[in-house]
Amino acid sequence: MHDINELIENVRRNEQIALKFFEIERCILSIGRCDQFVSTLTREVQKQFNVPYVWVNLINEAPLSHLMEALEKSPDLRDRVLFTRRRAMIDIIKASSRTVLVNDDLSQCDEIIPSVYRDIISSVAISPLTIDGELVGLFCQADSDSSRYDAATKDTFLLDQLAIKISICLSNVTAREKLEYLATRDPLTGLLNRRQLELMLDREFARSQQMRRDLTVVFIDCDGFKSINDTLGHNCGDEVLEYIAKRLLKYVHKQGLAFRFAGDEFVFVTPGKSYDDALLIAESIHDYLQSNPLRYKSNHVPITISYGGASVMEDKPTNYKHLLKIADERLYNYKNNRKRSVPTKVFKFLNRMR
Repeated sequence: MHDINELIENVRRNEQIALKFFEIERCILSIGRCDQFVSTLTREVQKQFNVPYVWVNLINEAPLSHLMEALEKSPDLRDRVLFTRRRAMIDIIKASSRTVLVNDDLSQCDEIIPSVYRDIISSVAISPLTIDGELVGLFCQADSDSSRYDAATKDTFLLDQLAIKISICLSNVTAREKLEYLATRDPLTGLLNRRQLELMLDREFARSQQMRRDLTVVFIDCDGFKSINDTLGHNCGDEVLEYIAKRLLKYVHKQGLAFRFAGDEFVFVTPGKSYDDALLIAESIHDYLQSNPLRYKSNHVPITISYGGASVMEDKPTNYKHLLKIADERLYNYKNNRKRSVPTKVFKFLNRMR
């Protein structure tokens, strides 16, 4: 009788665990955004199984590289998502497709553990996540109790099943976000595209008028870009555009948004910033590019930019298209004046290459 009661109790316990897993699956199956997916998944696992520390490791390369910007900007996910080298993940799980339990010498896992947890946790369960059979991440659960995830005493079957479900959901979420990303981004530079610029400016111009706060737009283009393409080839031209875009993102980050407008023209928008503040950003980008040429093959290709801006408070435009037009005109005035007075490093360099 004792054995039967124990068996019944085990069945009830397993049913309760199964219901908890079902509740987690129910919560994550319909989510379409990766930040919501990670947030919901980690919080549900914490709640259902009383796990103190839960996070997701994702590879910092394709097919997930398009997720990095959005996830890294989410303050709620600071300790819940970590972008890691694929090699570091493989070093820990080896060739295993099953959950790995570690409760001894956790220093070997440092690269996949958020820094705030490294001195706290004593055991961790590491479940591989895959898309189309390729490792793309790890789902990690940890505890300060070293016996919580002990490979000698714990079975990983249910954790493996959960990882499979997470992988399926992650694949769906990633596919949706990639479609959205491709629809809103320039494929070469990763910057937001012209359509997104117009949508953002339409919204922010109305807000600027209502709140009586400034809105500034700055056009940037690359000096001698056609000559770079003609002399060094389109591959070099593409690298020049990517190089400018990365620097633009770095300087505009947290102050506004950057866009690829067309060809070698870029735009950044700084809501709430004055005209002078925005031009300081443009000057910083200009100074950096002038001091740091692009390394392309065996050459150091000098890059200089021209820029022109306009602001709502300073120029009193009638709408956002008028604001763009003023900034564009100032860009070309700046460019034409420089051409008449000072030959750029770019043309000197290209003349030597011809």
